[in-house]
Amino acid sequence: MSHPANPFQGQLLEHLPVACCSCDIAGTIREFNHHAVELWGIGPKPGTRFNGAVRLLDAKGKLLPQEQSPVACALRTRRPQRNTELMIERPDGRRITVLSNAAPLFDSDGNLVGALEVFHDITERRYVEDARRVADRLAASARVASQVAQQIKEPLVSVTSLLDILRQDANLSAEARSYTELIQQELSRFDRIAKEMIHLSIAA
Repeated sequence: MSHPANPFQGQLLEHLPVACCSCDIAGTIREFNHHAVELWGIGPKPGTRFNGAVRLLDAKGKLLPQEQSPVACALRTRRPQRNTELMIERPDGRRITVLSNAAPLFDSDGNLVGALEVFHDITERRYVEDARRVADRLAASARVASQVAQQIKEPLVSVTSLLDILRQDANLSAEARSYTELIQQELSRFDRIAKEMIHLSIAA
């Protein structure tokens, strides 16, 4: 892909098993392989700087200016930028999570001539890790639900027994008896909640 000044280097990039691109000292993309095009979802236009993605975002999904991208930082600081997690947005709106490794390139005299960036697609791995975190949170919530349900079960039984005793009192006024019915309704509601919490804890 592209028309590199050094044909051998261009062939080397094309044969690498990962997405990669290189840019000159101004950040203009000069070389890239087909894996990079597949990752970006589009080939970079002439004059594109730093990255071929439609949009570049940080690990939290916040828009990342190209001047703050790893390859731009590598050019500015002349130091490698290792294992930076990014999100690449393709033209179709799909976002791909990658690990970026960018490094400055120097000539034989030690002069900065550009930078190279390699991308590792970790989208599937991130899905698995996120799913595991969700599962862990659900399991923790289930344990709490089970503990709460067990704690309120005994008081519910005790209060229900007391209400049964009150209902058997022949001297209980009609007003008081209506109150016991209201209390019984609330107790029944709490009992349903407790059973649902136990059911959820078992299901989780």
